[in-house]
Parts: sequence; structure tokens; C-alpha cells
Amino acid sequence: MEQRRKKLGIKQKLIFLVVGHLLLFFVLVYALFFWFQSTLENKVSVLAQQTMETLMGNMEVYIGNNIRLSNAIASDSGFIKLLRENPDFSSSSSVWSMIQLLDKLKNYSVLNPYLYSVGIYNPESGKVLSTADGIYNTPSRDQMGWIQQMLGQNEPLAIGADLPGALPSFRQGTQSMITVVQKLPGKNHENLLMINFNKQVLDLFVGRIELWNGTGIVIHSAGGDLFYTAGAPLGESAGALAVKESFRQPYETIRIDGNSYLAVHKRSETTDWTVHMIIPYAEIMKDVLTMKRIAVAVLLVIAIFLLLLFHVLYLQIFNPIKRLIKGMLTIEKGLAFRPIPIKRMDELGFLQQRFNDMVQNEQKMRREILEEQLHKREIELKFLQSQVNPHFLYNTLDSIYWVAEESGVDEIGEVVLDLSNFFRLSLSRGKDFITVEETIEHLKGYIRIQQFRHTDKFEVHWDIDPAVSSLRIMKLMLQPIVENSIVHGLEKAADTCRLTIRIKREGEYLTCRVTDTGIGMDEEGLWKLWNEIKREHGSSDATYGLRNLYQRLKIVYGDDMDFQMTSKLQEGTSVAIRIRLDRLEGADTHEHKSNHR
Repeated sequence: MEQRRKKLGIKQKLIFLVVGHLLLFFVLVYALFFWFQSTLENKVSVLAQQTMETLMGNMEVYIGNNIRLSNAIASDSGFIKLLRENPDFSSSSSVWSMIQLLDKLKNYSVLNPYLYSVGIYNPESGKVLSTADGIYNTPSRDQMGWIQQMLGQNEPLAIGADLPGALPSFRQGTQSMITVVQKLPGKNHENLLMINFNKQVLDLFVGRIELWNGTGIVIHSAGGDLFYTAGAPLGESAGALAVKESFRQPYETIRIDGNSYLAVHKRSETTDWTVHMIIPYAEIMKDVLTMKRIAVAVLLVIAIFLLLLFHVLYLQIFNPIKRLIKGMLTIEKGLAFRPIPIKRMDELGFLQQRFNDMVQNEQKMRREILEEQLHKREIELKFLQSQVNPHFLYNTLDSIYWVAEESGVDEIGEVVLDLSNFFRLSLSRGKDFITVEETIEHLKGYIRIQQFRHTDKFEVHWDIDPAVSSLRIMKLMLQPIVENSIVHGLEKAADTCRLTIRIKREGEYLTCRVTDTGIGMDEEGLWKLWNEIKREHGSSDATYGLRNLYQRLKIVYGDDMDFQMTSKLQEGTSVAIRIRLDRLEGADTHEHKSNHR
């Protein structure tokens, strides 16, 4: 896995990045569509339920009017009296009474123009007296189970559809009726009042319920029988909705003949019927599916465009990088480098320009280093050729010293001896670091030579800590300071001055301080001198020694080296150098810390 990860280039990583973002974008868009689809389904179901409420209200109002009509007939005392006086419709003596009953029923039926008929079923004769069909015989009671059920139950009222006997036999199958049945008292047996109205009356309430194309209405009776459909014909498959126990929710998605429908259910409290509104799912989501197809097409176009754009951008990025890689390989192989042609001025163009500059600078530095090495070899050769010069100088000074001794000129002999020692310690056999003790010896020789030149001009005070005598410090570290004090401070003073040299440990530091009581400097002069010492470039004849010393101290002992200079006009100057003990060879800082505590 790690090897495969190493093989992945920028192109593969960018492809993974672009494809990953596209997939994430597709997922988010589809999630948005699913959310919109669910929201639309909820909105449609709410609208369908509101429509169902209106439809159910209209149906219950109409059926309620028929129920009130049946109650009005049942409460007509004259009508009930005629029924009790004529218990058998087949008797010849009941003809006049049936005419009177029929007149009364017609008077009631006139009140509702949508009624088909109002009739009375007489159990004694098995006949029905109807306002539409006169008197007719009914099938046997075995074929009319609803009558047996009606007469045997305590409920005085029932509503049914396509009841056997509600219409004459010759009209059976030609018309579909809904019947409101109510018990009426008789002499020996209860009679049944039947108010019939055609199912087509429901069309007046259903109307053109087509919220969406293909919407249908299906009504099941209390027993679960399908007796009414409107709108889109579902055929016999609509009978699947008769399983009332499956309707757990006000609406649900069902499948009929392989098609999905949104079914909204409502049960009438008056009739105990179940009304279903069936909406084709494809019609509800038609616009959503259209939008989804358009979105997929747009996303594919966007994906292709982004991939093409990515390819172009990749070439724009990769080609400059490829030229950089080629240039690097050329440098690694040691071949002649030709500057990369720059065709653009963006970030990659800047990178190519910087690479060209870097290679050219590197080649320039190589040439300079080579020249420096050649120059160094020349210097070494010259140094080897001139090694005899110091020994010649020492021997010459020794000869002068012995001649002065034999001639009785002791002062000249001592000066020559001090000069010889000064040169010998200055060279230090090529060593860059000498002990504090050797530094003091070197300074003493130099100061005696200066005192010989400036008789009675200054006196010297030494304050040296014996514990630091073995520490190794940079060669000629204090001589430029002492020389600067004598030349610029003590020589120009009118009176005899004092030069003080202190070398001591102070905490974690070694402090070397040179103080004189010469003419000193004012603040402006001290500020100019200090700026000249710290200046890194350019030449300076006046402060060459101190400036060179300061730069060497910074290089050798780092930025934590402290170089201080104070001065007051006509009072003198003090220069102090503080170096951390852990930067000095021969310093036992642990022992020093213990003693210090």
C-alpha cells in the first residue's frame, strides 16, 4: 500500500480530488431530490386529504338527508297506522290501503329529486311497494340475507349497495343502487322502509377530481365490497383495496398491476364506508423525474467540462514543473545548464526564474570557490616560501640584543628583547587561541615598548584573576583595545594617565576590561565610533583594528558575546568584552557554578 501511494503522481491525486468532489456533489444533489420528493409527497397527501374531507362531507350530507327522510316517514303516524291495518300486501282487501301508502311515499319522494324510489318491503307477502316500480315480488329470503340480518339486529337503520330485492328482478343488473333501510312497525312483523338512489348521484359529489392525471376514487362498503369507482378505471385490481385492515396510515404507497400509486384513505362515520383516492405516483413525480433527468444531464455536462478544464489546468501546471525537473536532472548529471525559457509570469514563472537565478548563482559560487582555492594554494605556497622570515627576524633581534648588552646600552637591549617576544607571541606558531597568561605576557611586552616611546606618559595597573590564567581566548583579543587607548586616549592627554587592565570571572562570563584616564569622547563621538565599529561593509582607516576585532569576536563567540564601550570627555574610556565561560576552552563551568553558590 505504501509503495502504491508513492507511485501516485500529482495527476492521479488531482483526478481523485476532482472525481471525489464530483461524486460528493452528485450525492448532495440526489439527496436534495429525495428530500424534495418526500416533501412533495407529503404536500400531495395533505391536499388529497383535504379533498377527501370535502368529498366525504358532501356524501354524508346527502345520505344524512335520506336518513332524515326515512326518519320522517317512520314518524308519520297516519302512515304507520295504514301499515298496521294492512299487514299483508297480497290480500285483496289491502288494495286501497296500498294506494294510500303509495300516495304518501310519492309525496315524500318529491322532496328529493335525486331519489330513484321509496319502497316498503312486507315480510308477510314478500312483496315490495315502490314509488318507481309499483308492487313486485322479491326473491326468496335465502337470497336476501341482508333482510334476515336487518330484521334480526337491534339497529333500526342500515345502508347498503346493490341489495337483492331493492329493485325488481327485471331491473337487476341494469342499474346500481344505494339503499337506506329502516325498520317500520307492523301488525305481526316489522316492515322495512327502503330509500333507493342511484350510485351515479355520487358523481355529483365526486365531480372531476383530477388533481393529477389518472386520479381515481374507490369506495368500499362496510363489509369490504367494492361498489363504486370514479376517475381512472383501475379494473378488478381495485378490489385489492378491500383489505381494510392494511390501512394503518392516512396515506401510503401501494402497487397495483406493477404500478405505484399514492392511496389516501378516509372512513365515513355515517355509513362506515371506506373511500380511497388513488393518485398515480408517476404523475405526482412527473415534474420531479423531469427535473432529475435534466439535472443528471447538466451534471454530466458539468463533469465533462470540469474534467476537460482539469486536463488543461494540469498541462498548465505540469509542463513548467517538467521543465524544472529536466533542468534539475541536467544539473545533477553535471551537464551544461541552459536557462529555462520562461513563457509565463505567474507563480510557476516566478519559480522558474528563481531556479534559473539559483543555478546561475550556484555556478558563480563554484567558480569563486575554485578561484579562492587556487588563491589559497598560492598563499600557502608563498607562506611556505617565507617561513624562514620569522626565524631570520628573531635571529636578527637577538643579535641586536647581544650587541646592546656588550655595549652597555641596557634600555635598547630590553626594548629589542620585548619586541622579539612580542613578535614571537603574535605569531604563536600559527595558533589561533592562546591562554590568558600568554595574552598578559604579550600585552606586557607591547606596553613596555610603548612606555619606552612615551616616557612617563602613563602607568599601568594589572588586575588579573589567577583562576582564569589557563583559559584559552582568541589571539590578539586585547592588543587592539590597548593600542587604541594609548594612541587615541593617552598620547593626547597633558598629564600622566593610568591604564587599567582587568580580566576576571563574573558569574557565567569571563570579563576583560581595558580602562584609561585619557581625553575620552563626548556622546556624539562615541556614537559615531560605535556605529563605525558595527558597520559590516566598506573600509575604515580610523577604526580598522576595533572593527576587525568586533567582527572576529562575533564570528568566534556568537551573538551572546557582549562588547561594551563607555567614554566621557576629559575623563577617559572603558572597553569591556564579556564571553560565556562554556564557549572557552579550559573553562570548568560546573566547578565554577558550585564555587559561585
